[in-house]
Amino acid sequence: MSPWLRYRSACIWLEAWRCSGCWALCQIVSAAAPFCSPGALIFALSCLSMLFVASIAQYFVARFIQGTSICFISTVGYVSIQEAFGETDSIRIMAALTSIVLLAPVIGPLAGATLMTVMHWKLLFAIIGALGLVAWALLLFKMPETVISQGRGFKPGEVLADFIAAFRHPVVLTGSLAVAFGNVPMITWVALSPVILIEHGGLSPAAYAWTQVPVFSGLIIASAIVANVVKDPTSPRFIWRTVPIQLTGLLILLVGNLLWPHVWFWSVLGTSVYALGIGLLYPVLFRFTLFSHHLPKGTVSATLNILALSAFAASIEATRWIYFHAGGRIAFHCAALMAGIAVVILVSRLLKLRKRYQEASTDNRHVLGNVHKK
Repeated sequence: MSPWLRYRSACIWLEAWRCSGCWALCQIVSAAAPFCSPGALIFALSCLSMLFVASIAQYFVARFIQGTSICFISTVGYVSIQEAFGETDSIRIMAALTSIVLLAPVIGPLAGATLMTVMHWKLLFAIIGALGLVAWALLLFKMPETVISQGRGFKPGEVLADFIAAFRHPVVLTGSLAVAFGNVPMITWVALSPVILIEHGGLSPAAYAWTQVPVFSGLIIASAIVANVVKDPTSPRFIWRTVPIQLTGLLILLVGNLLWPHVWFWSVLGTSVYALGIGLLYPVLFRFTLFSHHLPKGTVSATLNILALSAFAASIEATRWIYFHAGGRIAFHCAALMAGIAVVILVSRLLKLRKRYQEASTDNRHVLGNVHKK
């Protein structure tokens, strides 16, 4: 296993622990806006600090801080969007944001490589830091508050109780695992595709970069469809219609490589089709996991991140071992198919739990209504 791959896996583990720390901080801050603003400021300053790094150790420390500050923003920022809008609107907004976010892996490497031919790499971080300061100022002065402070201070006992409740809640656990397993085929492909396509497949780095464009394009197209075309993304009918797309992509991975082996074609095509299917489903899973219960949304968001990132780290190590020691590419794609089947099972259970929660909420409202009438 190459050193850079080991480092990538280790970073994902660190990211999970960073999310755990940010979850604890979420309990201290009772409102979202004061919490996102420091995250943006820390990110901007850590990017500007790259101008002064003089060793690889300092570089990694700065990158670690950047990842931590991003966790500040993502843990609460997405929750704020969910709380500020209704169910259908929030899913569409999340899908639109996902499209924007996913442009980074497509455009970022190409733009970065181009800019580095005319400027130093440290200057790139300085530009990002300057843009981060603009974002911080906008958050500080323009971000609406979606959470009404209830004067709840930081109490370790309550933090621990919320943490345990979130991990024990069936909706949170099922939804988080569905999100995690749904992204496993994508994450493991991104992590291992350099080894599969460059080291073992003989592709040049430039050719490899172009093979990733269809994969991310599938996600972007899916997000655009959810944001602009689908009328009711929360309907079970729409959710189940995404499943055949996902399974078709995973079957292409296996059947294509078994019958007509090719260095990259079937792997890229299958992963791209799967990306389209899971991209249609992801915003819905995120919404259901956050709001199909009465638990604190910041706690649930961080719990989801912890479970998902831990699953990503474990899946990368597991599929790395499978690829090198248990059957190569075919076994690697079989693992992706197993993850896809797990998603189907988890989505089925999540829909049942959500329906049960909605029925219980309706019954409670009827009871309260009768009490008020009396």
